Amino acid sequence: MRFIKSRPWTSISIVVMAILIGLNAYYVFKNDSKVARSYFIDEYQKAYIGDNVERINKETIVAPAKTYTISADAKSLSAITVKRGQEVAATDLLATYKTEEVDDELTKLDAERSAYETELSDLESALSQIEVDSDPTSSINTDQISDKLTVTVEMELAGQNSTSTATAILNRHIAETNRHIALIEAQIAQIQARQGVISPVDGVISDITEEAGAVTFEIYSSEKAMLAYLSEDEWQKVIDGQTVDFELQHFEDALSGVVLEKQMIATAKDSTWANELAKTVKLPQPSNYEVMLQQDELLESIPFSTIGKASIIVNEAIDSYKVDKNWVKPSKDGVHSLYIVGHDGKIRLEEIQVAFETTKSTIFTGYLDEGTPMLSNEKRNIMARSFRTMPVRKIEWQQFKELDWKEYVKYIVF
Repeated sequence: MRFIKSRPWTSISIVVMAILIGLNAYYVFKNDSKVARSYFIDEYQKAYIGDNVERINKETIVAPAKTYTISADAKSLSAITVKRGQEVAATDLLATYKTEEVDDELTKLDAERSAYETELSDLESALSQIEVDSDPTSSINTDQISDKLTVTVEMELAGQNSTSTATAILNRHIAETNRHIALIEAQIAQIQARQGVISPVDGVISDITEEAGAVTFEIYSSEKAMLAYLSEDEWQKVIDGQTVDFELQHFEDALSGVVLEKQMIATAKDSTWANELAKTVKLPQPSNYEVMLQQDELLESIPFSTIGKASIIVNEAIDSYKVDKNWVKPSKDGVHSLYIVGHDGKIRLEEIQVAFETTKSTIFTGYLDEGTPMLSNEKRNIMARSFRTMPVRKIEWQQFKELDWKEYVKYIVF
C-alpha cells in the first residue's frame, strides 16, 4: 500500500499493462481467435512416403481344393476294393459290379449325363441372352432368361445389377457342369472297360458310407487349398484375386497365393472344415462366411487339417502416406485436407487424396516432402508461425548450450 500511495501513476501504469496483457492473451489464445500467433506443437506425425496396405489376418485350415462323391447301388456291387484314407489315382477301381448289374449302372449314368447336358444347354442359352439383351444398368430378371435354370443359379443371379457379374456366375456354372459331364463320361468308359466303380481323380478316400441301399465314396482331391472364416464386415472387403501371404506349419519357405473363391452362398453350420478349425481357433460368429485361398505351390507333404495363418491384402496404395484417422479434416464437397507445418515454420492446410481408411489410420496421397510435420485436426490460423524445432527434430542438451540469448528470446516472443 505504501508503494501505491507513494507512486500512484506507476501503480496505475502497472495495472493498465496487466489488463492489456491479459486481454491480449485472451484474444490471441481463445479457440476461435483470428489474431495471428505462434503455436507450440506438442503432438505431430511426420509424413513418410511408402507402400501402405490393409490386411485381414486369419487362421486357416488345409482342405481339399475339390471334394468328389460317387455313388453306386449297393446291391449291384460284388466287392469294395478300397478303404478310408487310401490314396487313389484317376481310373483306379473302387468297387466291382456284379456282371448282371453293369447294364443298369450304365443306363443310370447315361441318364445323369443327359440331365447335365440339358442343364449345360440352358446355361449357355442364358449366357447368350444376357450378353445380347441385358441392360448393364438394370437388374437381371431370371424369369426372362430361362424357366429351366436351377434354383442355385437363380439365387445367385437374382438382383444382380452388373452384366459382368452375371456372366461370371454363369461361366462358373458352365465350367462346373462340363466337369460333371466329363466325370460321368470317364466313369462310363471305365465301367465298360473294367466293369466297376472308377475314381475320377487323383486323391484320398475320405469316407465310404452305405445308406438307403447306396454306397457312396467321398474323395478329397490331391490338390489342396486353405479355408478361412471371416466376419461379415471382413467379408465385404475380400474379393477374388486378392494377394495372400501364408504362414504354415511344416512349410519353411515363403508362401503366397490369392483369394480363389469367395462363396456366394454362406456355408452350413455343420461345415466339416469350420468345425475342425474351431477345435483350436475361435471363429467369428456366425462362422459361415468362408473363403477359399489358393497357394502358389503344391502342398504335397502337408496333411489335411493342418492349421496355418493367412494375411489377405484387401487395400493397397503405392507411394502413399499414413496419418491418424481423426487428424484428417473432411469437407462437404468430398475434399479432404490436413494441417501441416511448412518449410518456413508456418501452418498450412494441405489438400490430400484419401486412398482408403483402416480402423485407426487414413492412407492418402499428396505432395508432401519427407518428414513434413502433420498436425491434429484442431482449428488453427493458416500461415501462423509454429515452434518448428520440436516437431522437426529432437534437441540434444549440447544444442541447447550452443544457442545464445537472442535465440531464446526469439522462441519466447515468436
